Parts: sequence; structure tokens; C-alpha cells
Amino acid sequence: MKKVKQINLLQTKERLQQQKTISHLVQIQSETEKCIKIGNDLEELAKDKANDKEVANAYAFQANRQLMQKLMEQREILLNRQEYLEQEKIATSIEINRSIAKNEVLEKRKLKEKLIDARKKNTKIDENNFIPIKR
Repeated sequence: MKKVKQINLLQTKERLQQQKTISHLVQIQSETEKCIKIGNDLEELAKDKANDKEVANAYAFQANRQLMQKLMEQREILLNRQEYLEQEKIATSIEINRSIAKNEVLEKRKLKEKLIDARKKNTKIDENNFIPIKR
């Protein structure tokens, strides 16, 4: 029975770890969505600036070019961040799968221990019920 309790504790610990990992995965997903939204906004802003056909003086033209460069740099940073988050998502998914597999192994072990305990208990009962006949 002691081993069954230990296995129950290990399963509880594993479930808590799994919940943490799942919440981390949800955070990664929401951050990825934010990056995509911001990237789309930056791209739209860059297109608006590129399509701007106003006649401008040299200073305004130079300022617009610098703004476009900064927008493209920010977009590149966001793409790198999205790539990193995608790798994190994959690693987190692997961790969740490992945790599920470990939980299944613990469940099988718990069932095996319960079966062993039941057999021991039955053997004890049989020994107590067996009364040797003296001749």
C-alpha cells in the first residue's frame, strides 16, 4: 500500500508539472498571436508609407526612408521572435507528451502494485483460514 501512495504522489506531481507546461504553452501561443498582429500592422504601415505619392522635399523624403528602414528592422525582429516562439512551442509540446507518457507508466505501475497487494492479502487470508488437521 505504501508504494501505491508513493505512486499517487508521483502522479500528482506529474499532473501539476503538466498543468504548468500547458499554461506555458498557452502563453507562448498568445504571444505568437500578438507578434503576428503587430507584424501585420507594421507591414500595413510600411505599405501605406511606400504608396504615399506626395511630393516631398529632400528632408521629408530622407525621414520617410529612415522610418521605412526602422519598420523593416522591427518586422525582422518580430519574425525572429516568432521563429523562437515556434521552437518553444515544439519543445513544450514534446514536454507535455513526455509527461503524459510518464503518467501512463505510473498508472500501470500503480495497478501492478495494487494487484500484488491484493494477492498478498488473499494469501494471508488463505493462510489464516487454513487450519492444519492434527492426527
